[in-house]
Amino acid sequence: MSDDPHQFIAPSVSPEAAAILRMVANALAALPPRPIPTTQAAFDIAAADAERWAEAMIATPFAWLDPAVAEWDAGGVRILTVTPKTVARGAAALVYIHGGGFVSGSARSSRLTAALAAAHSGRVVHSIDYTLAPRADHRRILDQVTGSWNAIVAREGAIPGLFGDSAGGCIAAAATLLLRDRGNPLPGALALLSPVVDLAGGGDTNRTLAAVDYLDRDRLDPGLRGYAPTSEWGSPLASPIHGDFTDFPPTLLQVGTRELLLSDSVRFHRALRAAGRSSRLEVFEGMPHVFQPLLAETPEGIAAWSDMAAFWREHLA
Repeated sequence: MSDDPHQFIAPSVSPEAAAILRMVANALAALPPRPIPTTQAAFDIAAADAERWAEAMIATPFAWLDPAVAEWDAGGVRILTVTPKTVARGAAALVYIHGGGFVSGSARSSRLTAALAAAHSGRVVHSIDYTLAPRADHRRILDQVTGSWNAIVAREGAIPGLFGDSAGGCIAAAATLLLRDRGNPLPGALALLSPVVDLAGGGDTNRTLAAVDYLDRDRLDPGLRGYAPTSEWGSPLASPIHGDFTDFPPTLLQVGTRELLLSDSVRFHRALRAAGRSSRLEVFEGMPHVFQPLLAETPEGIAAWSDMAAFWREHLA
């Protein structure tokens, strides 16, 4: 057994998940060192590399799901609409905001997550292809997301649910605060998967679990600074943990025990509860950051997607 804490897999993890996590750990350990981007050109190269890697990873499982995919324009922002083979009658749609550390990912490269959400819930999923940082800062990205949200609401004629993972969870939570402050329609419910809610990383596990998480704060930091300058990290639109949660929608948080962002979910859950809002926190044993798409066919992944589907049924008209 390796002494590298990143490669440890607890006996409590299902055999199906353990086999996949072992392969991923070996693949990550074999990767050559990568320079940390500091210029826009370097960020573009890193984003393109991540896009190619994601395409290779998701091609086969996405083909198995075989959803219908369409693109359309919402005021200059591309929307990727994913429709499952079976749509539940009268089910409100979902809107998805992808992760990627604010500086990578796209609606296309994250379409497996959208397709899994669609298949498990029987709902159409609209994925927003926002401009990445540092080409766009958090204010521009939030304007794109809220504008796209309003266009989707108008198109659907009903209030969707909103979900995001990692950096996308941060954007989803902040966009919800901004929609409320602008008097726009709010999501019927919100699901956040391993969200970033504090750019400053003030939670306990940002340090105590750093040694076991494949996320590297030093590598993430330039992207966080590209998303918002450090002088604005205390703003709720950059770090939603600092928000006023009056009228905030019912929220589901899912996170694993092996990620430095565990505290972000715990703190956000407690802040919502303190504000008298409906919040459900699900912590999955032995799971890494945003495990749901990678481990979708394992007992842990099946439970996570099933819980999300039940959450949407409970809260969406």
